[in-house]
Amino acid sequence: MTFNLFRSKTTLVWFGLIAATLTSWFVGVGHGLGQEFAGVVILLIAFVKVRFVGRYFMELRHAPFGLVAVFDAWIIVVASALIGLFIRFA
Repeated sequence: MTFNLFRSKTTLVWFGLIAATLTSWFVGVGHGLGQEFAGVVILLIAFVKVRFVGRYFMELRHAPFGLVAVFDAWIIVVASALIGLFIRFA
């Protein structure tokens, strides 16, 4: 059972999400990277995580192409808007 668990794509994505969360935390704890750079990196990591959650945990990888395209477009539009607002007002 355990061996099969680690061969699952979903489990590997889950570990990747944990690694992305730890990376976001590391970037955001004040390591002297600069507020704008750290904020943009954290937002980008967050939206990459949103895409992986949608694909692997909301089963969008088996969805019709149109739905996947709308989801990806939504991610791009919202991420661009938030990053733009963050840079503008940071």
